[in-house]
Amino acid sequence: MNYQDHFDRVRAAVKNTYGITDLSAWIEKNTYLNDKKFSFENYEFQLSILADAARTSITVKPAQVGVSELSYRYAVALCCTQDNFTAIYTFPTATDAENNNRTRIDPMIDGSPEVKRLVNPSMNNSEMKQFGKNSFLMFRGTKSENVGLSTPANAIIHDEFDKSDTTKASIYVSRLQNRTHKLRKIFSTPTIDKFGVSKEAETAKRYRHLATCTHCNHTFLPDYFQHIKIPGYDGKLEEVTKKNLHTLRWKQAKLHCPKCGLDPELDSAKMQFVCENPDDNHDANAWFVSPFSVPKIIVPSYMVSRSTEFERYSEFKNQVLGLTGEEKNESILATDIESSTLQADLFTSEYHVMGSDMGITCHICIGKLNSQNILTIVHRERVHYTQFEQRSRELLAKYRVVMHVMDSQPYLDLVTRLTKARPNHFGAIFTTTKTTQPFTVHDKPEELQEGKLDLKLVKVNRTVALDKLLGVIKNGELVIQSSEENDDYKAQMLTLKRVQQFTKDGELTYVWTKTGDENDHYHFATLYLWLATQMRGMAGGLGIASAGVPLAFAVKGPTYRTHGR
Repeated sequence: MNYQDHFDRVRAAVKNTYGITDLSAWIEKNTYLNDKKFSFENYEFQLSILADAARTSITVKPAQVGVSELSYRYAVALCCTQDNFTAIYTFPTATDAENNNRTRIDPMIDGSPEVKRLVNPSMNNSEMKQFGKNSFLMFRGTKSENVGLSTPANAIIHDEFDKSDTTKASIYVSRLQNRTHKLRKIFSTPTIDKFGVSKEAETAKRYRHLATCTHCNHTFLPDYFQHIKIPGYDGKLEEVTKKNLHTLRWKQAKLHCPKCGLDPELDSAKMQFVCENPDDNHDANAWFVSPFSVPKIIVPSYMVSRSTEFERYSEFKNQVLGLTGEEKNESILATDIESSTLQADLFTSEYHVMGSDMGITCHICIGKLNSQNILTIVHRERVHYTQFEQRSRELLAKYRVVMHVMDSQPYLDLVTRLTKARPNHFGAIFTTTKTTQPFTVHDKPEELQEGKLDLKLVKVNRTVALDKLLGVIKNGELVIQSSEENDDYKAQMLTLKRVQQFTKDGELTYVWTKTGDENDHYHFATLYLWLATQMRGMAGGLGIASAGVPLAFAVKGPTYRTHGR
């Protein structure tokens, strides 16, 4: 028996030798990787992340830089060294939690004698592990319906935050309220701007990993697109593809110092994290890791080669470079909205349709499909919900509205009353089905009774319908009459983004989610407007008619009666 090791264990247990910011020595001493003691060699940047004393620490990172291994060991080290300590470790789904436990965490524990000794065999499963007498590590997926736990926690650790349900993940923060540490650690590969880990980093002190050139001592932030050079190639790195890679000397690609032009010969001793916003009074710290943070592991030629292997270039930026990125043909851009907005009077005496997103401030879009099948928006406005009933009546008359789709929430009573009193007015509710049909209409008595909602209803397949609207915009099939709403409309059309997330069944799929701080009401008002154009001519649940002449009774806007009027 090694009495020194035994003494060290006793001392650590009694005096809590290791603090929450100096766990690197414990990790190196007590955990193993591939039958060898764990080492930070070639991954020295991780030491700064481990030593972060901020209660909220955010790590924005590419793949293959060892951060997942770090986060597992950090979580286990906390529970092994701190008395009466509970950590909750989240993955995108419960399936991810189980798989990572089985393939990554359990082997790490089994291969590390001291850690294995501390685990309670009767409390060692894919959902919970007990270390010592009173410390626990719990694993959860963010897609669970029962995401809010009653168990108080000292630390919440989020892995692959961008692929998680970020709204539900934030619920876990409430578990920290009654504990002293209140640690929250976020680790993730980024996806798009103003979403997930990128959004979290906006309200943090941001640390970038700078390099110092061996030759001229110039300090700079390495950038793949600016500083990687391929001998004999003067084109853009974005234009390197599978088709032309073999014509280039990509294996000789080098990082070039922007000052002297030589290879800076990066190593960990020549790199340091520097805060870009030191005067900001943020409680959180954000660490931006890049492939240049591990120069001995990820070399320039590897990056160039990998850039040709992704179906979407944004995936290369996310996974290899640790940068945000989105596909121009799969997202709404400012130029899309600007080019669709015309300084012209598009209003005619023709029939129109209306889409309304309900809220304290209701957002309204009125328009039509013109003869070229172009979605034409002739009017946009905002109105307080207390004035919506009266104002919508006025708009129905002025624009000869023959179909109106409005959000059924949050004012279900109001929407129900309007759909009962006004022909061809429908409340909308979102569904999540796997069909390719964007919507179904339910207005027969038996359908209303079955759905427990006493209103004419259109069930909207949220992702499919928003994808259809995206197609309309990207195909140049949207025209907007310019007005004083232009700026707000553009901002709200850009805040909803198409991102990849896991379903609760573990399937990786695309969903639309709000990003940034702008509202998204006009985006949904436009969606409801588009739905109304597709429904024009419907009555009695008979199906979709042509977009031509509507039913005559639908134009009786001026004489509509509602309860109390």
